[in-house]
Amino acid sequence: MKKSRVGLIYGVLALMFVTTGCSSLVGGKWAVKVNESSILVKDYDARVTEAQKIYEKQGMKFDTDQGKQALPQIKNQLLDRMIEGELIAQEVKKLGLDPEDAKVKEQEDIIKKNMGDETTFQDTLVQQGMTEPELRNFLAVYEKVTSDVKVSDEDIKNFYDQNISYYSQPESVKARHILVKTEDEAKAIIAQLSTGVNFEQLAKEKSIEPGANESGGDLGTFTKGKMVPEFETAAFAQEVGTFSSAPVKTEFGYHVIKVEAHTQASSPDFAKVKDQVGQDALNQAKDTKFQTYFDDLRKNAKIEYSQGYKPES
Repeated sequence: MKKSRVGLIYGVLALMFVTTGCSSLVGGKWAVKVNESSILVKDYDARVTEAQKIYEKQGMKFDTDQGKQALPQIKNQLLDRMIEGELIAQEVKKLGLDPEDAKVKEQEDIIKKNMGDETTFQDTLVQQGMTEPELRNFLAVYEKVTSDVKVSDEDIKNFYDQNISYYSQPESVKARHILVKTEDEAKAIIAQLSTGVNFEQLAKEKSIEPGANESGGDLGTFTKGKMVPEFETAAFAQEVGTFSSAPVKTEFGYHVIKVEAHTQASSPDFAKVKDQVGQDALNQAKDTKFQTYFDDLRKNAKIEYSQGYKPES
């Protein structure tokens, strides 16, 4: 379960879609008031427009039936995120926090790095209706609220026991296959392989799987549950270094399988992963505390919608 502290922070961020809206602005028509601070219609509309551009860049077409159905939901989500973000902005002011603090910027830099590149980072912010200062607001409040959270050795061991599958290596198989339409074709291929013909080369020549002429039928390494049942049963039962003695029928056709490796499931020694488990347990405890804090913040807020902006229940 290899999650960095910032990875879990970002997980909370993604789940909550936290953004900050327009705080303490006067003039203009407002969509929502959050503890008397207004989110203006023009600012809300601007965020919707920018978010739509990102969705469209990702392939969404808002002039289709699917797009027309999705747009109201997207708009409601964005407005809700702006409400939640306004609450966060108010907390920053109330608690006297500095979103430009070096520790906050360090957390932001790690998030940027984990997302891969600056473009992906910026697109994600826009899609969620956020700006960098708003993200820093969230990180600043999160750090403040969770700074006193600690976990005991007992907590760490319990977390490990409850999440052992995340730290374990599942059983896996590395294989290639040749896919053909008929059983007779598959039997003919097995006969050829029995004479010493190279499996990879035969897959390039005979397999009807798209891309097999380049991959040689390579499926890589996979765990149980990743392949159709008939294929999985055969592959996991077959000895390493062998090819199918009989064709394997699935909904796709007839397969001849070659198993190149088979790794048994294993669980790591707790002592060897304790440090990582401890960090993961701490992350979860912090996330839990912050979620409770934020839920209370939202519950106790005075939120007033302008006509036409309150989402349907």
